[in-house]
Amino acid sequence: MTISQGFIIFILLQFGGEPVASASCDFTGQCIYNLKVHHCNQTTNTKRESDPSGNCGCGDLEIVQGETYNLQSSLSTLEIQFSALVQRYQATKASILQKQQLLENAISENKALESQIRNVDYLLNKTTESVTRQTNNWSNEKIRLQTQYSKSIKDLQTCKAVLTAAKTDNGQSITDTSSNKPVSKTFCGFEDSKRCGYVAESGSHWTWQSSMYSSTTGPKQDHTYGTPNGHYMMLNSQGAASSSKTTHTSRIDSPQFTTSSAGYCIKFWYNLHGQDIKFLKVYAKVNGGLGYPVFTKTGNVDSDWHQAQISLDNEYTSHPFQIVFESATNAYYTNHYSSGSYRHIYSLDKSNTAIDDVTVFNTSCSHLSQSSHGSHVRQNGSDTSYYSFHAKPLSWNEAKTACRREDSQSSLVSINSQGEQDYLVRTIKNDEDLANIASLGFYTGGNDEKTEHNFVWTDNGAPVTFTNWHPGQPNNVGGDQDCLLLQYPDTNFEWGDVGCSEKHPYICEYHN
Repeated sequence: MTISQGFIIFILLQFGGEPVASASCDFTGQCIYNLKVHHCNQTTNTKRESDPSGNCGCGDLEIVQGETYNLQSSLSTLEIQFSALVQRYQATKASILQKQQLLENAISENKALESQIRNVDYLLNKTTESVTRQTNNWSNEKIRLQTQYSKSIKDLQTCKAVLTAAKTDNGQSITDTSSNKPVSKTFCGFEDSKRCGYVAESGSHWTWQSSMYSSTTGPKQDHTYGTPNGHYMMLNSQGAASSSKTTHTSRIDSPQFTTSSAGYCIKFWYNLHGQDIKFLKVYAKVNGGLGYPVFTKTGNVDSDWHQAQISLDNEYTSHPFQIVFESATNAYYTNHYSSGSYRHIYSLDKSNTAIDDVTVFNTSCSHLSQSSHGSHVRQNGSDTSYYSFHAKPLSWNEAKTACRREDSQSSLVSINSQGEQDYLVRTIKNDEDLANIASLGFYTGGNDEKTEHNFVWTDNGAPVTFTNWHPGQPNNVGGDQDCLLLQYPDTNFEWGDVGCSEKHPYICEYHN
């Protein structure tokens, strides 16, 4: 007897009719069996079987019937056990369903919590973004206020500088020592493309130049700035040359000057550099006539700038007049054919003549006072230096021009020793007006525009040998810091390099 997958198979044995023999039980021994297959008490199949062997006796039937009863008893026991199993199964299933429901509830609650967490994260992110945005706004506002504050401080310092300039520069006027009257002057450094009204005559070859330096002719740089950006007037010999071997004379005329019974003083700088130089002449042109030259210089001098001074007496200045600069060149060219084209071959062209920084005073040179040299004098052995301190902030080029305008031999200060540095620092600190603008710094004549990191003093082109740089200076921030500034008042005005377009007070120096 076996039970498999809920199926119970049992055999019910039935006799297949009465015995064929007589009442004396002459049973033939042939038996017929009904086989029934039960599944959950439901008969699914009945099969009739027989044993024709004749070996089936009545005793066997009794045995089979007894076994059948035993089987039925066993089946009853199994059915009871199966019912118990079914009940346990149903109880287990109910428990599982209950736990499954609890699990589903837990999953649902978890999803709800996840949704709440996402909402909280979203709100937190929004809050964080809002805080970050507000913080950035506050930072930007702080920067704006700091910038505005710095600008206000700088504007205040500039105002102080302008007020100081009004006080300190009033004493820099020039007077006629014979009459004690103020002297007017005009200055031209040829830095403006209008060239202060100086005009080349028709057919002349005076040109407005900037850094046209040749090792064989012309200046190294202009005189006003002493840098590659400065300008001057030059007779360009190659520009004047022609194919004919003739002398080409060129003139440039100044604006007209008014009359002066005290005469005039004319100061200018010239450069005569080149083996083919002929001459430089200056005339006082009166009533359209040149007359004789009032200044003449001939031949090659050197590559440096040199100052000339002319005094015109009343015979010239009792009439309106002009100053005329004249030079000449014998340069010419021949045409040379090469590689399919012609080119000029120049001869006698090493004859470029240049002028710069023309200053005209309406009194004679002997009557000029020294007041323009500044009120601060320093004696160093046989060398006397005059310093003028200017509070009005200017760019470096403007300051350089202002010094030249002050006196034709004046330039932005050159500092060549610790003693000179200390003298300038003491002068600034002991002057209340200058001390008030100390934070703006003071321009000097130091510049490395021509060759980066090689500072020179632009009054004479000499290299800067004595130095007083602040730690970390010069640093050429932005790649355009070429001008030397007395920059750090808290450390006795140690030096720094700044952009030349920045506006600062400045110091002029005149050497006697």
